[in-house]
Amino acid sequence: MAVSYPDAIGEHIAIPERFFTNGLQYVGYFEPNTIASGQASNLFLFLQNMLNVPMTITLKLGLPQTGFFRGRKPLLRAKEEQIEVSLQEAEAGLLTLPVATTEHAGDGTYSVTVEVKVATKNRGDRVRPAKSTSRLETTFIDNAVGLNLVSSLGSTYQEKSAKKANFSLTVSGQKKKPAKVSLKHTYDKIWDTEDAQVFNKSIQEINHRQAKLKTALDVESLYANLYGESVKRFTNVGLPLRIGEAITLAKILTYSSQYFLNSPDRVNGLLLPIWERALSLDADTTDSLHIIRVLGYHHLLRLSIALSFGIIRQATGRQLWSLEERQAVANHVADTVEMGEPLDLEFLYLPLLIAGTHISSKLVLPGEDVKNTLALMKQARQARPELFKDKDMAKANQVYNQVMQKALA
Repeated sequence: MAVSYPDAIGEHIAIPERFFTNGLQYVGYFEPNTIASGQASNLFLFLQNMLNVPMTITLKLGLPQTGFFRGRKPLLRAKEEQIEVSLQEAEAGLLTLPVATTEHAGDGTYSVTVEVKVATKNRGDRVRPAKSTSRLETTFIDNAVGLNLVSSLGSTYQEKSAKKANFSLTVSGQKKKPAKVSLKHTYDKIWDTEDAQVFNKSIQEINHRQAKLKTALDVESLYANLYGESVKRFTNVGLPLRIGEAITLAKILTYSSQYFLNSPDRVNGLLLPIWERALSLDADTTDSLHIIRVLGYHHLLRLSIALSFGIIRQATGRQLWSLEERQAVANHVADTVEMGEPLDLEFLYLPLLIAGTHISSKLVLPGEDVKNTLALMKQARQARPELFKDKDMAKANQVYNQVMQKALA
């Protein structure tokens, strides 16, 4: 390929097998995947143009019907059974197709067939590979969806030639009153060549300044900057940090930064999204610490939360929270802190301060007494008697106590 663009689908969904036909890559699922009769669901179809020429896509829906002896009556309905979408070169987007049950639908699993036809004026050349493997190792982060890592570190997938594909929807439970919902389809662009311009410019700037970045982003400088920024931001969300919490939070953020910065395969996972944001805002990127502290805090915090859950898994020997729960926490905390809205105390500790306690002895700052740091962290926890009082948080409280006990041993 003369020109290669990053994968866009993998940022939104992790399905290793992707359907492919005539230059188009597509994959989809129903959400929710189980509904009661009378309700509706959305078929989400991710479309990705793998060529450097525009294309027009015609999608024909095959909706299930009752059998011959029941009169071939529709079980599911959509507003349109044939849809046309145009994609520019290399464009990727999300097509949302609402589907509702009919009065004939009983409990069962139904298959919706999507037949795809692609037309291009010119032949075009590939701009994305047919097969890819992510460079993100999975010791700590087992799923990159939603972390803004795929454009820089890639995703794992392989194409399967298919002009049509089936998507399953389960109908189960007590029949509901038919919902009044719009069944009109929508299309939202998620990536185009304008994104590629910012992507390429960011890569060039990072590569050009590689040596200076390595010098500027040392452990002590990162820690000092992240300490100050964290104190300010968490005060803004109604959680003024106690000294032990501030130290431990800054340490887990610094540890997460170093996890990416110290690996040639992972470094752009941290830096590239931050530089893309900075350049899209026309920000001065001369002071790299300032850029990471101010424009990169949201990205770093999200990465740190994902990494922290992996650290806790390693510390306890098992994954205690589902992928959906972990993704929800990462999104909620990062977005809430970025917007300066009130944040519940539990989200400061789970997973950030629990993981920060575990790695405290692995990232020791000049002149630091780790035992003193842990003692300050323990005092901070004891000064918050309201923490983890909810029955739903009993597991988190148990993990925190286990991690702290091991750290102090």
